[in-house]
Amino acid sequence: MDEQVQSFIEELLGNYGWMFLAGFAALLFKSSISSAVEGFKVFAGNDLNTDDVVSFNGRPARVIRVGMWKTVFFIYDVDCSNGKPVVKGGSKMSIDNEKLKEHIIEKPLPMLDLNKYIQCDDNDKPRTPTN
Repeated sequence: MDEQVQSFIEELLGNYGWMFLAGFAALLFKSSISSAVEGFKVFAGNDLNTDDVVSFNGRPARVIRVGMWKTVFFIYDVDCSNGKPVVKGGSKMSIDNEKLKEHIIEKPLPMLDLNKYIQCDDNDKPRTPTN
């Protein structure tokens, strides 16, 4: 009985083992292509660039490196000293580009000069600027 089971398993693996290996290779190839496409979108896009200051999940951060497969951030630890906010340290965080969509990353916009659009008097009443 043991010889029959052994010969059956050997025949099964010999005949169908290549299907298992081909399926495994196809899944590996699919995930590699998917990861490469996501990485290329971040790498080639202009949304995140090296040295950008961003808010990463509500914490101040700086983009250290944008690569094809991962993006590296420096996340700042902020505290108060003498009534002013100060950086007291931080940590380096490396995230796969395909996982970036799971995080909230905000890039602050530069300040606008609102005086070009509206002027306010001392009573906070808006008036149209005169050009």
